[in-house]
Amino acid sequence: MKGSGFRFFAILLLREGVAVFEPVVKGGIVMIPLLLCSVVALVVSIERWLYLKNARVDCEKLMGKVRAALERSSTEEARGVCEATAGPVARVLAATLAHFDMPKDDLREVAREVAMTEQPTLDGHLPVLATIVTVSPLLGLLGTISGLIKIFHAIGGGGMGDPSLLPAGIAEAMITTFTGLAIAIPFLVVYNSLSARVEAVTHEIELRVTELLNIQTMAGARL
Repeated sequence: MKGSGFRFFAILLLREGVAVFEPVVKGGIVMIPLLLCSVVALVVSIERWLYLKNARVDCEKLMGKVRAALERSSTEEARGVCEATAGPVARVLAATLAHFDMPKDDLREVAREVAMTEQPTLDGHLPVLATIVTVSPLLGLLGTISGLIKIFHAIGGGGMGDPSLLPAGIAEAMITTFTGLAIAIPFLVVYNSLSARVEAVTHEIELRVTELLNIQTMAGARL
C-alpha cells in the first residue's frame, strides 16, 4: 500500500515537472539565454542588496565620535574610529583623516580620489543587471521573430488548412515574448531601487566629507 502511494506521488511529481518545463521546450533555443539572464540577474540583485545593506551605518553616531576625538586634537583616535567601522563612508573618512594636516583644498582632493575608488565597489555588477534588463526583451523579440518565421514557413508549405503545423511557431513567439518581459520588468524595478541606494551612499560620503572639512576649518580658526 505504501509502495503504491509512493509510486503515485513520484508519477505526479514527474508529470508536474514535465508541465513546468514544457513552456521552456516550446520556447525554442532563445529560452536558453533568457533563463541564463534570469539566473544572473537574480544572483546580482541578491549580492548587491546584501552588500548595500551591510554598507549602511549610523553616520550621525560615527561623526559624533569623530568630532569628539578631533575636539581632543586626537586625529589618530578619530581615524581609528573610522577604521573600526565597516562601510565605504567610514573608509573614505579614514583615508581623509590620514592626511588631515593638509590644506583644505588638497584634503578635499584626497577625499574625492578615495571616494572615486569606492564607486566601482558600490556599483558592483549593477551594469550587468542593466544590460540584462535591456537585452531580455530583445531576446524575447528574437524568439517572436523566430516563431513567426516558423508560422510563415508552415503556411508557405501548405499548412494553411492544417492547424497542427502552426502551434509550435505561435507558442515560441508568445512564450519568448512573455519570458523576456517577465525578466525585464521586475529586474528594472530592482535595478532602479539598488541604483537609488548607491546614490544615497554616494551622497552620504559627500556630506560627511564636507562635514569633516568644516571641522578642520573651525579647528584652524580656533588656533
